[in-house]
Order: sequence, then structure tokens, then C-alpha cells
Amino acid sequence: MKKIIYLSIVIVFLVAVFVRINAISSLADKQAPGIDQYYRDNGIPVEVSTVSRGEFLVFCRVNAQVLGLRQTEIVTQVAAKILKVHHEVGDRVRADEVIISLDKEDPRSSAQYRQLKAVYETTLLNYQRILELKESGAVSQSELDSIKMKLDVDRANLESVVESVSLSSPIEGVILDLNAREGELVTPARPVAVVARMDRVRLVSEVSESDIRTIRPGQRVIVDDAQGGGSNTGSVTKVSLNANPTTGLFRIEMEVENTNSGLRIGTYTTARVEVLRDGEALSADLRALQQEPDGSYYMFVVTGDRAFKKSVEISGMNDDRVRIVSGIGENDRVVTSGFTRLSDNHKVLF
Repeated sequence: MKKIIYLSIVIVFLVAVFVRINAISSLADKQAPGIDQYYRDNGIPVEVSTVSRGEFLVFCRVNAQVLGLRQTEIVTQVAAKILKVHHEVGDRVRADEVIISLDKEDPRSSAQYRQLKAVYETTLLNYQRILELKESGAVSQSELDSIKMKLDVDRANLESVVESVSLSSPIEGVILDLNAREGELVTPARPVAVVARMDRVRLVSEVSESDIRTIRPGQRVIVDDAQGGGSNTGSVTKVSLNANPTTGLFRIEMEVENTNSGLRIGTYTTARVEVLRDGEALSADLRALQQEPDGSYYMFVVTGDRAFKKSVEISGMNDDRVRIVSGIGENDRVVTSGFTRLSDNHKVLF
């Protein structure tokens, strides 16, 4: 008897579970048609944006190395000991201002100096003696002119040696590097300092074949200051049409202003090259652009409370907008969000 009761309870329980499952399935089956019917009656929720006319810009972003617009390495022609370092890294110097003085009495460099100094002093004494004799009429004007010319040559030779131990920059600029300490020995052709102009800088970059097709000399260049000091502007100055055989990339050069010296020589930065500017372009929100499997483009244009699928022809896009050639017009409203259930001639809600 107990077994029959237990079996009855189990059967009742299973029937109850079965009925519950059927009820849930029935509700689930009714839910989907209910949502679709709601969208058909009230419209699919979407976001829209208005097609407008105005300035349209396209930039090509490139990574570039920052170099001095004018940059020079300072070297010595003689081996000598450093007598005095007159400046530090970061100092601004004038053209021909002495940066490093070498010891002209250093045995490694003094022989020529002493020899030319002795020659010059001897010629100077001879010149002074002949000048006195000329005043008394003992020598001719041609003899005086000859010794005067020799004095000028000997002075120039001595000054050239003095200049070789007084190292200066041929350009005005900022000292970027200084490899010199007082008392150290410097050797010929070894750079002891680097000076560069800093108010404007040169940028060098290598770009792909697709990018080089749009880049031309004279195009505007914008570089954002990494230190938050604003943007520096300039232009493209040189475009190579021959690719680097190793990398397959093309070299371009740019010049930009360097406000507050925010761009550091030798570092890398990102530059934006303005490759397209259209002051009266018809453009739409880039989010509205959709693509067919065959590569063609379309947008949903909202008229009244319905969205209509329109094929569009485009010509260029930037980070936010796409330039329209044909297919839609100014002040049209296009769908920018809510494409999941959207189809042609479908009612929308926005």
C-alpha cells in the first residue's frame, strides 16, 4: 500500500513538472513575436544624425624623428688638453661664440703655435723698423708694402691656430650635447659638442606606398606637444619618390615650429599631415556608413518615421565623418545606431 502511495506521489510530481515546463515554453514562444510586433507597431529605437556641409579635413598620421633644422657638430683639428669649458648643455650660444678653449701651450699642439708666433713677432719687428726707415726716406714704399703684406699673412696664420684651440659654433642655437671636461684630452675629428637651432625643427619619417600617394610638399603638418603646450604647425618640405630597398618605405621631411622647445632633438613624435581639405564638403557621421558584402556603401535615411536604405558614394573619411559624393543630401537624417533589426522601409523611433 505504501508503495502505491509513493508511486502516486512521484507521478503527480512528474505531471506537475511537465505542466510547468510546457507553460514556460509557451510563454517563451509568445515572447519573441510580442517584441517583433512591438517594434512593428512602435518602431525600432535608433539614433540619428543630420548630414551637413562644411569644412572637411583628412590627416595622415606618421611617426617621425625630431632633428635640428640647422645642426652642427663641433670638432677640433688638433690634439690638445681642454683648458676651459665656457657653457653647459641647454645654453643658447651666438654664432662664433667660444664654447670650449683648448690649451695652446699643450706640447701636443703648441709646436706650430710657438713657431707661427715667433714668425709673426719677427715680421712685426721688421715692419716697425722699416716703417721708421721709411719716415726718414731710407727705404722705398714698395719695400714697406712688401713687409706689410707679409705681416698680414703671418698674422692670419697665427690667428688660424688660435681659432683651432677656441672651439665655437658657426650657427646660433642651443647646446644639445657636450662631451668635454676641463683637463681632458681631445683628439681631432671627435665631436665635443652639438649645437642646433631650436625655434624650428626638422622631422624625418618613412611612410608606406599608400600614404605617399596622398602626401605632397607644402601640405600642412601639425604636431601636438607631448608636454601639453599646444600644437606646433609647419609643412612638408621634401617627398622622396624612391622607396628604401630594404624597408620598401618612402622618406618624407617636414619643418615645424617648436614652441617652448617642447620637441626634443633625437626623439620620436607623431605628426599629422593634412592630405585633404574641403571647405564646403557634404559629410555625415561616420557611424552611419554601412558596407555591403560586395564593398559598396549605404546608409539608412530617415523620412518621417521610417528608415529607407540608400546607396551612397563616398570620397574620404576621417576619425569622425565621411565625405559624401552622391546618394544623400544636406539636412538628411541618417541612422547612426540601432541597426540590429533595421531593414529598408522599417518604422523607427528616435
